[in-house]
Amino acid sequence: MFWFNPSSKQGNTHKVAPNSSLPPRLFSIKLHLAETSETFQLPGCYSDLTVLKLKHHLELLTGIPLHFQRLQYLDEVDLPDESTFKYNDIVPGGTITIRVWRQDGWGLLVAAAAGGDITQLLRLGVTKGSTCSTPNSQLLGAEEKKKWIAHRAFVALYIASHRGHIAAVEFLLEN
Repeated sequence: MFWFNPSSKQGNTHKVAPNSSLPPRLFSIKLHLAETSETFQLPGCYSDLTVLKLKHHLELLTGIPLHFQRLQYLDEVDLPDESTFKYNDIVPGGTITIRVWRQDGWGLLVAAAAGGDITQLLRLGVTKGSTCSTPNSQLLGAEEKKKWIAHRAFVALYIASHRGHIAAVEFLLEN
């Protein structure tokens, strides 16, 4: 159970109705990662859980960095970070979709890294001297482009290592 800590002394892990000593009702939901078609079970959810707190946990569960996560439920509109499960009417057993920002080919990069696809990673700008080009990268100077490539390589390394793709991890570390 990841979300609720009944022994928390800070008292800000959840909100409880006045005069209630009962912990929140815990339930499970599913998470569908659109770029890879993976599904994850998320136990320990509750109605006052915020989207931002969920995203922090999802970074460890899915290997997708927090700043790339776009969470959606039912109507495919991004859920605001400050909103709660209750506000978004997320029900036990429901499915939240996580999408990755597509700008600069991040969705493709995540899919390639999650699959350990070294050939595809090469095309997506993760090595020094890469000729990968996106509308955004075309606006970058030489030093900014190096940082852009290094960031892409780091994200790919994080995701590939999370999925246990040893060959991809070794390739990224060597390059």
